[in-house]
Amino acid sequence: MQVQQELERYRTDALYFEQHRQEFLQCYPERWIAVYNQQVVGTAKRLPHLLQELEQRGLPRGQVFIEHVSSKEDLLILLSR
Repeated sequence: MQVQQELERYRTDALYFEQHRQEFLQCYPERWIAVYNQQVVGTAKRLPHLLQELEQRGLPRGQVFIEHVSSKEDLLILLSR
C-alpha cells in the first residue's frame, strides 16, 4: 500500500474513532481501543496487552489507530522503545 493511501486510511480510522467516541466510552470505559479499517480490532485495560493482542493477530501496530477511551481529560505521552 502506498504511503499516501496508508495515511488516508489512518486518518479515516481516527475520524471514525472521534465519530464513535461516546459509543466507545459506553462500551469500553477506561480501556485502550484499536481501530483498523474503521473496525474495533482490539481493546485492553493496559496498552502493552493491546499491543500484544495486535501482534498476535498479525496487525501492523504502527498503522493501527490506538486511543485510550476515558471521560477524563488526561495528557498521555507514549515513548517508543
